[in-house]
Amino acid sequence: MRSLNKILKNLGQPYEDSTGVLTAAGRHKIYQNFENFDLPKIDVTLSGQKMTDISRILQTLQQTYLKWKIPISVETIPYHFILEEGVLQVPLKLTIRDQHYCLFLIYDEASAATFIDARNKLQSLKKYRAIYLSKIPITGDRAPQSALTSLQFSHFRLCSQNPAFENYAVWWSTKKETIFRNSKSFQDLQQISKTLDGYESYFIGRFFKALKIPEFTGESVKRVALPKKERTLTVIGPEEQIIVISFSQKKGIRLHFNRYTTPFGYRAAIIEQLCIAIQAYTIRLQLRDLPKDTTTRSRGIEWYLEMAEKDKEVIGGF
Repeated sequence: MRSLNKILKNLGQPYEDSTGVLTAAGRHKIYQNFENFDLPKIDVTLSGQKMTDISRILQTLQQTYLKWKIPISVETIPYHFILEEGVLQVPLKLTIRDQHYCLFLIYDEASAATFIDARNKLQSLKKYRAIYLSKIPITGDRAPQSALTSLQFSHFRLCSQNPAFENYAVWWSTKKETIFRNSKSFQDLQQISKTLDGYESYFIGRFFKALKIPEFTGESVKRVALPKKERTLTVIGPEEQIIVISFSQKKGIRLHFNRYTTPFGYRAAIIEQLCIAIQAYTIRLQLRDLPKDTTTRSRGIEWYLEMAEKDKEVIGGF
């Protein structure tokens, strides 16, 4: 079983997304709604290979908007919104003239239907505008189809920043959750700890594989033992929020959020949806009848129950 201390010590550069390679594409009519927002249309084709298309679109956007002297910047490729019902993935998030735009690529009827749903959800968030490039016309009578997915371990990536740990905590009191033991978050966090009991080493290995940490990119999942002394790993989650994850046999695996900048809805949604993802993953392990952790098993459940007995406004700070 791998040593967590050794792995965290040897981590290299942070994970960076690849944007693909430019290739030639056939000329076909492309529909777009840029003009609805007083934006210049762009002359681009869609090959059907998403990362290749994004590379070409970015290049064309920058060239076209530079010509028109329109300020444009790329925020994230891709960008993940964490909503109460699930995760909404946006292929490309842009800032144009100080306004946020979410660009979608539409190749067929199915992606057109999910775009309608994504656009509706972005409209409810108010500050995001949905623009598209499409191989087919987008009509007003098209029925939406859910654009949401469940939270995945791959929605997190490594972060090279060193946050101020004193600003981070597992939970803190808000108007919606005033007492830890009565909160929905406590129920979810306790369930996460119960579900992972005996399977922590599998989860760490699988999560490290999703983070593309060297040594963990192969087909099989490598187990990683919980350390006796607490260790931390900083990741970036949906909506580019920095999250600190701590590991120890005494307190188990815990998520820590910046309590000054993290919205309540974000924290609650991450905890609830990660609880569901961990339960689904653990069920798969159980079906394979894999051996549980023994010597490195955590006492995380005991820690949460102890915290529930205390009337603290901040739980699990550093």
